[in-house]
Amino acid sequence: MTPFHHIGNVIRDFVTAVPMPMVRVLFALFFISLIIWVWRLPKDRWMPEGVTKVDLSSNLRFWALIALLVQLAIYMIF
Repeated sequence: MTPFHHIGNVIRDFVTAVPMPMVRVLFALFFISLIIWVWRLPKDRWMPEGVTKVDLSSNLRFWALIALLVQLAIYMIF
């Protein structure tokens, strides 16, 4: 066996030792932290330049939050 086999075995043993409910919690925390980060972005980061009126078509933060919420729901259901 090569050294890579030993490294791979160590990584596999570490990953399989994490229980599945904990993995679900970690994924949920990841998406929740992304949602909080996107929500707190300043207006100049999520609004396109030259747009003065904010509606749903130009609100990039709104669509990013929708996408993150859908992904979070998918991970929590399945």
